Amino acid sequence: MSYCINPNCPKPENSGNLIFCKTCGSEMLLHGCYRVTRLLSDPNKPSGFGTIYEVEEGNTKKILKILHNTHPKAVELFQQEANVLSSLQHPGIPKVENDGYFIYFPRNSQTPLHSLVMEKIEGMNLEEYLIEKQLQPIYERTAIKWLRQLTEILHCIHQQQYFHRDIKPPNIMLKPDGKLALIDFGTAREVTHTFMQKLQGQQVTGIISAGYTPPEQMNGKAVPQSDFFALGRTFVYLLTGNHPSHFSEDSRTGELLWRDSAKGISPKLADLIDYLMAPFPGNRPQETQEILQKIAELNPKLHTSQHVVNNSLPNVGQVNQVVTPIVGKKSGLFNSEHHILFRKRILAYIIDLAIVGIWIGFWAYRMEISYQFYYQHDHENLPTAMLGYGSIITVGVCLYFALFESSAQQATPGKKKAKIIVTNLQGNRISFWRAIWRILVKVFFTGFSILGIGLVDFFITLFRKDKRSLHDLLARTSVVNKK
Repeated sequence: MSYCINPNCPKPENSGNLIFCKTCGSEMLLHGCYRVTRLLSDPNKPSGFGTIYEVEEGNTKKILKILHNTHPKAVELFQQEANVLSSLQHPGIPKVENDGYFIYFPRNSQTPLHSLVMEKIEGMNLEEYLIEKQLQPIYERTAIKWLRQLTEILHCIHQQQYFHRDIKPPNIMLKPDGKLALIDFGTAREVTHTFMQKLQGQQVTGIISAGYTPPEQMNGKAVPQSDFFALGRTFVYLLTGNHPSHFSEDSRTGELLWRDSAKGISPKLADLIDYLMAPFPGNRPQETQEILQKIAELNPKLHTSQHVVNNSLPNVGQVNQVVTPIVGKKSGLFNSEHHILFRKRILAYIIDLAIVGIWIGFWAYRMEISYQFYYQHDHENLPTAMLGYGSIITVGVCLYFALFESSAQQATPGKKKAKIIVTNLQGNRISFWRAIWRILVKVFFTGFSILGIGLVDFFITLFRKDKRSLHDLLARTSVVNKK
């Protein structure tokens, strides 16, 4: 059986190994070596990207993707996917040969079909696997091995400044040799589709897989840490046998309440899964190396593969420099990692307090001179002068924090030294007015520390696992590790 890929062919199926389609006359031996054997994508669900086929090169089966959109930006992104996949050399990623990308012209058509041939991964996906197991959860040892394998694959992808955006059990293949592979690199497809919708003035829809897609991605603001969220949700499914949407979320923190359904796993593994799928991307691991380090701590016998080592996996000392707090429900309160961000905030506070103190000292000196002058010469204007200097100090302090925290650096000099930044709840730069509101609330609590109100702000920061203070909660901001 041979299949014609001409989109206008009325009868694409051909019997035998014909060179040209007997219906439309288009060549069926693509690029001189690929024979299309069957259509894989659903013809009843057309994609903004194109069509997927199975092809044969000799006796080897491969996957063929066809781009139907000829807009220059669509073609550019499709070529980008081809270039990225051809540069990724990992057994868990479909291989694309250097000549895997080519252009095909059907008979009597001036419209090119941009084509991409890649390795076909044999096996079954993890959703099919768990269904075959009658939804019996996997063991912890298997979960740790699989988590390490998938993190190594993501490490390879993220090193190329690329991320998957659609990690879920159906897109993870369990090969006959027991190794995992990540498939369906549809990022370029979805970006292309989104771009074309914008051009046409249509409502833009993101890449959404219910239960696996993080909040920021639903808002069209996916980041590399979005892959970690989906990875964590995937393991919730594998460790419980239930789809993530089966579980409710904590109304206060947004965390998924899944642990009671995961039997026989250690608190440390559960903590790591929760860390991966933290609602706010700044509270997830910032890099794949950090996840690999956590996995090594779970089971020191599982070593990172040579492939990741060759891609500049840092040593333990380097990993600890970028670690973000990982705290689960059963982690110790005074775990050293638990307080890394808190200690950074204290350091930043001390540095900023010193800088602000110099500013206040200067104006206090001016106030003292003015006090002596007005007290001796003009008693009536003394309160006005003192109020004026006090206002200058207050405005100066507010501007110091607001201008720095709403700048491109997202940090005051103290926070910059401590390597932390201020973001909104979506992980983005805050506006000047939100920064003003944040510092006003902070000044209020600091000013009333003597009454105990400021201590409430301090202790909320100390005991919350995301290290958000009371003024951060009211301002809807977060302080996170700098990427």
